[in-house]
Amino acid sequence: MRAPLVFGWVVACHQIGAAIAATAAGMTRDHYGAYTPAWYIAGGLSIVAVFLSLRIAAAKLDTAPPIPPKDKDLDS
Repeated sequence: MRAPLVFGWVVACHQIGAAIAATAAGMTRDHYGAYTPAWYIAGGLSIVAVFLSLRIAAAKLDTAPPIPPKDKDLDS
């Protein structure tokens, strides 16, 4: 199974993203004197993530395997 490996990569990428976000928020605070721009950017990125997630879900629905036809010889 690859679940532990995938879980490890997810956690590692989450930590990298958190470090980048915290650094960017701190730089925003230093530059603008407030966290407000960082919150707006985070909210905008969240909305983008919602639409990307919906596209993934829609793509999975479009590629559902077809239902095979019933064999007439097996019904009797």
